[in-house]
Amino acid sequence: MKKLSLLILLMLCITISGVYAAWIYAGTNDIADVYTEAKVTIADVELQGANGTYHISSNLVLTVDQKNENHEAELVFASNNTEAIFLKVTFTPAANAPQTIKENAVPTEIYYTVTTPMQYKMDADGNYLESGTPTDIFTFSNPSDGYLNNTITWTEEGDGTFSYTMNETDLKAAISLSQTFVLDTKAEHDAFGAALAGNIVVRVTDGTVN
Repeated sequence: MKKLSLLILLMLCITISGVYAAWIYAGTNDIADVYTEAKVTIADVELQGANGTYHISSNLVLTVDQKNENHEAELVFASNNTEAIFLKVTFTPAANAPQTIKENAVPTEIYYTVTTPMQYKMDADGNYLESGTPTDIFTFSNPSDGYLNNTITWTEEGDGTFSYTMNETDLKAAISLSQTFVLDTKAEHDAFGAALAGNIVVRVTDGTVN
């Protein structure tokens, strides 16, 4: 039996939003440059002969913002529309799937990775240092083996499909900054922004990662 897994890329950039609306530093007459990013994702895939298909929908936008006057970073969770923050996984059984799958879906696991290592180089005091220790910016609630055995619980929708929905609380428990980062100079802000060179990946799999 062929297996299926699927990924979704969540937008992640330092932008103008959150508590302070921007990172604030003492400066000169120069106007700080700003930027935004548009992430390109790929459509879902379906394998012929599989027992069904997965689909993920989400309105989550992640932003690293200034938490306080000490320039501590915080991860801000927001919605890209007027709905409450969510991430929803849907499983649709195939027409020729066994009856037990049509009635109960398939055992499914969810885990989190990054498309490329996102690490901030620091010295022993937490200051940016090009030759410092590369430190992962994010940490995830993956199982101890790093990937599988984080089984999700399906809800039958009544139309033959099954769903699993994470709300803001669930997502905050799953994705967080790995530690307290203090970016008290614009140079550190720029270095941290440069380290955010990838995306966070939420992957759903039936147990065979592909």
